[in-house]
Amino acid sequence: MEIDIVGEDPVTQSIIERLLREYRTDIIIKNRLPARGGQIQTLAPKYNKLGSPTFLLTDLDTFTCPPALIRKWFGSDNISNELLFRIAQEEAETWLMADRKGFSDWLSVDINLIPEPKVLDNKKDISEITFPFKPSLYMMMNIASHSTNDRLKEDLTPKKGAGKGPAYNTALLPFIEKKWNIQNAAANSYSLGKAIQRLKNFNP
Repeated sequence: MEIDIVGEDPVTQSIIERLLREYRTDIIIKNRLPARGGQIQTLAPKYNKLGSPTFLLTDLDTFTCPPALIRKWFGSDNISNELLFRIAQEEAETWLMADRKGFSDWLSVDINLIPEPKVLDNKKDISEITFPFKPSLYMMMNIASHSTNDRLKEDLTPKKGAGKGPAYNTALLPFIEKKWNIQNAAANSYSLGKAIQRLKNFNP
């Protein structure tokens, strides 16, 4: 099977690629379709009607829950069987930090700098790692800034006035591709676990 992948940045697209490599070796990536910022919301209904397999991963961001985002993006339309649409809790970077030991070892920081998962819904057994503000920014300012790996600290910590570290994507991609323990991360992230389950069962 061939599939198009949609993510708003190299980190998100690399996460999709790693998930496919880990769980669906029968799927080949046909096209990588970048969709920066607000573009992804505008384009999502279009991808929903393509009629060909598409994996779109986006962030929950400021929405209160995934159904709220889906209603806003798709209105009354059902998500098609061809669209594998997944939402990362807050940001895709949360899925990376959910591998708390792997991420802290790679970044050379104390594991306690990464928040432990919190129960969000007892009835549905939903747990996620949550942050007091945007996870990627928290990671750069409150975690990477404490790294004893000078190169990663330099790459990931923003300079004054910058929104991201000078080599943010370049620094994170090797972790995603080679170090990220997805099973450990899924144990700390309900949204990642659901994405894996959906990917395994994806059969448009």
